Amino acid sequence: MSNHETDMVLDVGALAELLTQYFQADDRSCVQFRANTFLSPADVRYLNRIVAEDGRRHVVVASAAAFVELARKWDGIVGDQLQPHQLAAFLQATPDWFAVDPVDESLLPALGQVPPEVTMSDGTTKPVEWLDAIHAATALARENARLVTTDRTLLQMRVEHE
Repeated sequence: MSNHETDMVLDVGALAELLTQYFQADDRSCVQFRANTFLSPADVRYLNRIVAEDGRRHVVVASAAAFVELARKWDGIVGDQLQPHQLAAFLQATPDWFAVDPVDESLLPALGQVPPEVTMSDGTTKPVEWLDAIHAATALARENARLVTTDRTLLQMRVEHE
């Protein structure tokens, strides 16, 4: 993760992990996230700082499309670790440190910056799936943001403002 202070934009895997840990916390008003499959130790250190500051300087962000993708792939992503009513409750009363970015015409300039395909480290090319393009564009559309992902295609794009 860059040393620059930025907003954190989550792809669907990181979002699912954040929501699971959020709802497993004894006290959601001062939840402490921990590293796991989708959130690295560096991500968690910065995430916990954003939460402690209650979003006063930076926020954690996911696009509305990330929530749609989560709902579409529910069993494969969260299984029984999260319940649909918890997702609904989170969306109805998001914490001050979290923002849901819309997928609308304001995203078009950033979508235009996302390449249709990416050259992978092994030299092969891989098309950028439309939901991955939205995750990348959500980060690109913010003045200062970093995309938190374990997706190899998104990582190869290095979507980050320096």
